Amino acid sequence: MNDYLTRSRNLPKSFLFILPLLVFYEIGLVLYGTETKNTAGIIVKKPFEIFGDNAALVFNSLIIIISFCSIFYIEKKNHLSYRIFIPMFFESVVYGFAIGYVTLFFVHGYLPFDISNSYVQSFIKGIIISLGAGIYEEILFRMLLLSALYFIIIKALRINPIIGSFISILICAFIFSIMHYIGPSSDNFSISSFSFRLVAGIILSAIFVFRGLGIAVYTHAIYDILVIQKAYIIT
Repeated sequence: MNDYLTRSRNLPKSFLFILPLLVFYEIGLVLYGTETKNTAGIIVKKPFEIFGDNAALVFNSLIIIISFCSIFYIEKKNHLSYRIFIPMFFESVVYGFAIGYVTLFFVHGYLPFDISNSYVQSFIKGIIISLGAGIYEEILFRMLLLSALYFIIIKALRINPIIGSFISILICAFIFSIMHYIGPSSDNFSISSFSFRLVAGIILSAIFVFRGLGIAVYTHAIYDILVIQKAYIIT
């Protein structure tokens, strides 16, 4: 069990684990258009715009390079076995259902945000959006932002690690929640939706810290798919 907990947190393994979701999401963008783009994904890809029309080619080439590097690293350290992805997936499903249905229970069967959002035009598009949210929001808010906050607060400012970790997670969760109300595709603000996203951000941050990027991405994506599915049951 300890071996599984350690190996499943490994970043190269996490990247290979989320690679299928990334492929499905990018294919979904091609098939269903830019309206399914995730805001976090746009932010993550923003630096690649310096390559102009070749931005997508450069980004996808980088993904391929990282994939090969991850495989090489894992093979070098120990034998690459894809069987570990099976328990990682089921662990993510448990977390996703727990967050999804516990949240929906606390709002008495109603979604914690406006289900009339124009982005959710079809169930398939909703799944594509969910995949994008799981991948890019976890990369942006947890892997990049939370890690940066942790470094600044604990390493640079030399605050107590436990207190610093708690502050980092709270700041990250607050920014994660408030970002959903900024921009042309934003939701209508309400205290209940903000609070639920804040709590979800804290939980996802904890999953990232203790269980790694891959499981956090799948948990987020599965949770969002459950929310989208609930939206269509309600409507």
